[in-house]
Amino acid sequence: MAAQQVFFLSSLDVLIGTGYWFVVVAVAARLRSLSACPEFRRRWELTTGRPFIGIGIGVATAG
Repeated sequence: MAAQQVFFLSSLDVLIGTGYWFVVVAVAARLRSLSACPEFRRRWELTTGRPFIGIGIGVATAG
């Protein structure tokens, strides 16, 4: 009985993990194709750059 449960849960873990990575790869492929567009790239850099600037200011002003 325990061996069946271990096999079932292990199989379920592999299936969920495989599905998760398929989604990650699909999103990464879409972002890669979008990054060829200069307007998208400019907006992406602004969107991701602002939090890093904020973090840098926070670290610089901390204690």
